[in-house]
Amino acid sequence: MHASHALDLDSFRRQLSTRELGRDVCYHESITSTMDEARDQASRGAPHGAMVIAEEQTAGRGRRGRQFYSPARENLYFTLVLRLPLAVHRRLPIVLPLAVARAIRAEGADARVKWPNDIWINERKVCGMLIDAELTQSGGLGFPGIGVNVNGDPAENPELSGIATSLAREVGHEVPRERVLANICNELEALLDARLPELISEYRELSCTLGRAVTVSPSGGEAFEATALSISDDGELMVRRSNGLVEAINAADLSVRPR
Repeated sequence: MHASHALDLDSFRRQLSTRELGRDVCYHESITSTMDEARDQASRGAPHGAMVIAEEQTAGRGRRGRQFYSPARENLYFTLVLRLPLAVHRRLPIVLPLAVARAIRAEGADARVKWPNDIWINERKVCGMLIDAELTQSGGLGFPGIGVNVNGDPAENPELSGIATSLAREVGHEVPRERVLANICNELEALLDARLPELISEYRELSCTLGRAVTVSPSGGEAFEATALSISDDGELMVRRSNGLVEAINAADLSVRPR
């Protein structure tokens, strides 16, 4: 299921219903990293909602500095510039995965959120995201870098076979990338205005982590086994260690063990 045509920006714009998100687009055939470019544009005054999107990234970043696999013209690789009041900025780890999950679910796939912000379909990863952020005098400046496997087949990369999937692979046909991208922007703008209790409730509902045996690898700490219990009102993951101790996790890598 390979799409080899370039992204149709006119088609994307026709499907966009936002006031600001995705209205200012910087498109690249190939780029080292959309996140680095978005940061650069923001320093030159790019507005809230500006987007840097590329058909291919040669140095895309994943969590913990990992390389992000990004073949050309098949998937979505983009970073947004989000200038938000602090209270809204703090919700990005909840709001972003929800927006992507909603857009993928609209295509007929059972997208779930694997804490903190990967999207899985049927136990395989279809989207990864990384949020770079800084605080400014007026609030938060966020740079969410999002990669969605739309029409490519990650199984062609031996390292990803069995752990990653694509939207097309799950629904059985090619999916218009423009529609998925517009839907992510549309959902995200709506969710940025939503009330926190509603966001948390939907996030919990779409979680594929709760109730599962997990391995937690804290930043700079030692990995440990636990059971994922719940998600707090702040978006932290509450886990129970094997010794019965319950603790909140907010900055860690998490692997969910197979069912």
